[in-house]
Amino acid sequence: MASIVNKRRESMYFRAVAQIVSEKITNANISATTVTAVKLSNDGSVLTVYVTFESNKERSLENIKKTSGFVRSELSRLGNQRIVPHVVFKYDDTQESALRIEEILRQIKKGK
Repeated sequence: MASIVNKRRESMYFRAVAQIVSEKITNANISATTVTAVKLSNDGSVLTVYVTFESNKERSLENIKKTSGFVRSELSRLGNQRIVPHVVFKYDDTQESALRIEEILRQIKKGK
C-alpha cells in the first residue's frame, strides 16, 4: 500500500508532468497528449506516466518516450527532492478497454 507521502508526491508529479507535456514539449511528431495518471514506485525511483494521444498513438508514444530525460530534468527543478525519479511513459488504454466492454455488454443485451 502506498504511503500518504507517496500519494502526495504522485499528485505533485501529476500536475508537474501534465504542465511540462502541455507547455514545454513542442515536438511536432507528438499529437495532442493527455496525461491520465502517474504511478510512483515505492522507493520513489521510477515515475510511470500514463498518457493518451489524439491520433497516431504508436508514433507519438515513441517520440514522447524520447523526452523522458527532459521531463526528468524539469522535475529536478521542482524543489528539494532527494531523488528525482526516472520517467517512463506508457500508453493508457483504459478508455479503449471500457468501450470494448460496453460494446460486448450491448451485444449481450440485444441477444436476450
